[in-house]
Amino acid sequence: MGYVCPCIFKEICPERKKMMFTYGFVFFQLMIMATANCSPKLDNAVVEDLLTMLVKYKGSVEYRNTRNWRDIPAFTASLSNEKNINANEIVKFDKVWTNNGNHYDPNTGIFKAPREGLYHVSTTLMSVSGKTVYAHIRQNETRTVGLFPGTGYSEATANIVLHLKKGDKVTVRGSGNHPYLYSSSAHYSMLSAYLIA
Repeated sequence: MGYVCPCIFKEICPERKKMMFTYGFVFFQLMIMATANCSPKLDNAVVEDLLTMLVKYKGSVEYRNTRNWRDIPAFTASLSNEKNINANEIVKFDKVWTNNGNHYDPNTGIFKAPREGLYHVSTTLMSVSGKTVYAHIRQNETRTVGLFPGTGYSEATANIVLHLKKGDKVTVRGSGNHPYLYSSSAHYSMLSAYLIA
C-alpha cells in the first residue's frame, strides 16, 4: 500500500509536501531527459542519481542506515568434502563464498550475530550414497529445525527466521546415529545466514 498521510482531509502536511516535491522533481528530470539530446552516459548518471535520491528519501533514518549492504551481516559457506558428523558435532563449512563483516568462522563453523535482529538462516545437506544424515540448525544450544535427507545422494533444505541477540551463535550440528554427510568440490552441502530486520 502507498503512503497514507496522517492529516487526511486537512491541509497538506510537510511530509506529503516533501514527497510530492521529490516525485515531481524526478518526473521533471525524466521529462527533460526524454526530450533532450543527451549522451547515454549522462542519461545513465542522471537516472542513477535520481534513483539514489528516491531510495534515500524512502523510509526512516534507521531503515536507511541498516540497509547499506556493506553493513548487513551476511554469509554463505559450503562443505568441500564428505564428512561423518557425530551427535552434537558442529559442521565446519570450509568454503566461504560471502562473509560480510566476517561474522562466520569457517574454522569453528559458528556464525556469531554482531547485533540483535531477525536473521534468515538456511542450510542444505546431502547424504552419502546408501547412507543417511541427520542434523539440526542450532541457536546457541537450542535445536531448531532438523534435516533428514533420504538415503544416498538425497538433499534436504531447512529455512528459518531466528530472532538473534548480539553474540548469539548459529551452527549446524549432527543429531544422532546418522552421520553420513556428503559434499564435494561441487559443494552440495551449505549454510547461509543474513540480517533481514
